[in-house]
Amino acid sequence: MELIWLNESVAALAITPQSSLPSMLKQHALQAVLQLQPVTDCELPSEIIALQLALPLQPSPDDRFLQQLSLQLPAALSFVESQQQQGHKALMTAADAGVLGVMMANFLMTQGAAPVHAVAQVRSLYDDAFANEGWDQFVFDVLYRMQA
Repeated sequence: MELIWLNESVAALAITPQSSLPSMLKQHALQAVLQLQPVTDCELPSEIIALQLALPLQPSPDDRFLQQLSLQLPAALSFVESQQQQGHKALMTAADAGVLGVMMANFLMTQGAAPVHAVAQVRSLYDDAFANEGWDQFVFDVLYRMQA
C-alpha cells in the first residue's frame, strides 16, 4: 500500500497488516507513528516514537464518536506537530478510512487550510476517506468542533 504524503514530513496510511508496519517505517525513514485504532500488540522498533489512541475498529459517525474524537484529536495533532518540530518524519495510520480521512483533514487545517479545502484535498489524495455513509457530513462536524 502506498503512503499518502501530506507534506514533506507527514504521511498517512490506511489499514495495513500490522506485521508490515516496522519494515514500512524503515523503508520510508519514518521515525514516529501515530496509530488511531484499537490497541494492537505490534512490536515497533525501539527507535520509533509511537502514540496509539485506541478507537473502535468500525466507528459510527455519530455524536458519541464525535465526542471521543474531539477529546483525542488534540493529543494526536500535538504528537505529530512535536515530531515535525524535532525534524522527524511521522506516519499517521488508522484502522478505518473515515477516521484516517478526518485526521488528515484536521492536520491540513492546522497547516492553514480552511475546512472545505482540507476535505477537498483529502478527497483528492484518498478516495476511500469519506466513502461510507455519514462520513461526508461527519468530517465537517469534527472539523468545526475542533475549530471552536
